[in-house]
Amino acid sequence: MRNEDSVKLESDAVFVGYGIVAPEAGWNDYEGLDVKGKYVVVLVNDPGLVDSTLFRGKILTYYGRWTYKIEEARRQSAAGVLLVHTTESATYPWTTVLSGWTGPQVRLEVPPSSLVVAGWLAKETAGRLFQQGGKNLDELAAAAARPGFRGVPLGVRIDGSVRSTIRRSETANVLGRLPGKGALAREVVLIGGHYDHFGVGAPVDGDSIYNGAEDNASGTASVLTVAEAFVRSGVRTSRSLVFVGFAAEESGLIGSQALADNPVIPLRDIAAILNLDVVNLYGRTRDISALGLDQSSLGKLFSQAAAAEGLKVTENQEALIQGSYFRSDHFSLARVGIPGTSVESGSDFVGKPAGWGKQQHDEYVAKRYHQPSDEILPWFTYDGALQQLRVTVRTAVLVADAPTQPVWSKTSEFRDAGEKRLRS
Repeated sequence: MRNEDSVKLESDAVFVGYGIVAPEAGWNDYEGLDVKGKYVVVLVNDPGLVDSTLFRGKILTYYGRWTYKIEEARRQSAAGVLLVHTTESATYPWTTVLSGWTGPQVRLEVPPSSLVVAGWLAKETAGRLFQQGGKNLDELAAAAARPGFRGVPLGVRIDGSVRSTIRRSETANVLGRLPGKGALAREVVLIGGHYDHFGVGAPVDGDSIYNGAEDNASGTASVLTVAEAFVRSGVRTSRSLVFVGFAAEESGLIGSQALADNPVIPLRDIAAILNLDVVNLYGRTRDISALGLDQSSLGKLFSQAAAAEGLKVTENQEALIQGSYFRSDHFSLARVGIPGTSVESGSDFVGKPAGWGKQQHDEYVAKRYHQPSDEILPWFTYDGALQQLRVTVRTAVLVADAPTQPVWSKTSEFRDAGEKRLRS
């Protein structure tokens, strides 16, 4: 976790349940614990996975994401964090952990902190670790999902080391501003999408060029198309519009994180972000979707824009359970209090049988996602993309011309960050 080529940590281990500090939910897994300089062992997901009355039930909150676990461990001055994996709690198999956490890793260069080591434990390995200290993982995991849980020392010491070869490189976000008019012109609405993919990589069936046609050349082209539409139409909104090409999304939202950490526009002046990450190239739909519409009042504006295009807004339950809201560039801005969403395709395709859209999505994930085969296919069409972009443009105008900025919902985990942003 440090910007060093070799780190080592030998220290006591403490089980901190889900590793969550959520005052609005009356939840603090670190209460009464001193984890400074120690390893914390953490469950991924949140207690709602076990008890539907807690947090948002089966719908994953940011408190459940592994990225939050690391952030909170750092805030608690822990020196190491080990995440306990199960396919159900992580929403992906162990092979995904292996592919994401082995080999070259790309990270932002950040100031030193207490955290030295971060990694994952397969559940079976974690169980043996707990047994060495006379503890039972299953029993403690069950207790961790109940209100009032308090973490416990595991009675074991862990000796861990990481040896790396560090290579420093630079990349850049690309921003273009279309000035607004009037008193609100200093404020902006971001319309963005990431322009990076994987370049040349490991060959698959003899092909080593990772084209990224859907992910995310489609989104990059869409951002440029929206910008062109505003310029050609002559429409000028009250708030300015800023079009963003984010770098290094595939390396962990690094470009958008850099913008959030070192904003070129004051955070209080960024009203919202509309993100375009994988655009519908499969055909026209009767519906449309977007991530996190219940998180803020942005959802109501998006629904209004969709209705103007004759589209019904549907909610992707699978995306909610998998925490998709926390996995694209709008999320980096949400963490610092800026309401946002990623616009997604609907699933009810015109002229296609029920379930066809899900079938195409599943086939893309299985055969083309992050593969050299993510190429422009001869049957692709722009009809569905145009629907999405028209809704995006309408939403941008509604946000840009509204008298006030969108606000977070009372139940959103980003509400406090949003209020802090406006006070800054």
